[in-house]
Amino acid sequence: MKISVVLPIYNGEKTLKVTLDSLLNQTYKDFQLVACIDGTKDGSKAILEDYRTKFKALLILENKHNRGLGPTMNRLVSNSIGDYIAVAEQDDYYYKDRLGLQVKLLDEKEHIGLVSGVSEFWDGEKITMNFPGLLVNGGQYPKGEDMFLLNYRNQIKVVNSCMMFRKDVHINNGLYFTSHYPSISVDWTYVLRFSLVSEIHGLSNILVRLDRRQERNSVTSNKSKQFSASRELIRSFAYEHPYLIKKYDYKFAMTTQHLMELSHFGKLKFMMYYFVFFMQNPTDVRWNKYITKRFKQFIKN
Repeated sequence: MKISVVLPIYNGEKTLKVTLDSLLNQTYKDFQLVACIDGTKDGSKAILEDYRTKFKALLILENKHNRGLGPTMNRLVSNSIGDYIAVAEQDDYYYKDRLGLQVKLLDEKEHIGLVSGVSEFWDGEKITMNFPGLLVNGGQYPKGEDMFLLNYRNQIKVVNSCMMFRKDVHINNGLYFTSHYPSISVDWTYVLRFSLVSEIHGLSNILVRLDRRQERNSVTSNKSKQFSASRELIRSFAYEHPYLIKKYDYKFAMTTQHLMELSHFGKLKFMMYYFVFFMQNPTDVRWNKYITKRFKQFIKN
């Protein structure tokens, strides 16, 4: 089979069926599904067993103990048989042409190593936004070091939950999903490293609907852990790639992170941290725009 869809699962019983049904309804059906349950004992395995005869090929793996997203992804890829690896997540819905569109592109353009697309953010009732704006507005990703810096300075601009990449690019360049950072930054790290070894392409098509309900059980809902992991990634890559990441790139990236953190703070915490963050990069023009926007929100509320 040309494609293997890899699906890491952690306490996924509440949303897993929607994801599996959307994969089952793909127009491109000749793929292997490799799922790995990462040390949890909910009803996910029973759900997967119900789908065993519905997919052409289904491999169910289990980690005895919770190992985290990075090691689980590495195990999934190593057990895949496809030339192309498609990433899926347990709480997302995939539109029926997702796999077909990505396979077509990789078949036609051999210089492209990874392809993603546009995602919808769904709050349980309506679509709140589409991401990334670059693709939504008809643009395309830059190449090489420019792509690296775009994703370093502005955080990940690739929809990680609908990536499809060439397995030989992954293997031949020694790529892997890291366990150095908490699970939150695993995909961001991977995209940064991938951009330096092969071209990344973005489809303007909406390929996935991301579940962004407030009550969902997700690692990204732990904001404190998310923020800490992101700051560590920004620092680590600056040490690792000093020839690429200049001092102003590092400051820009950290301010991007600080602005994101401030948007989640209430009034008291916001006032405590704003001046601390501002003094680390006071010449960044984004501060003026942000503080004006935040001040209007304070008055409105």
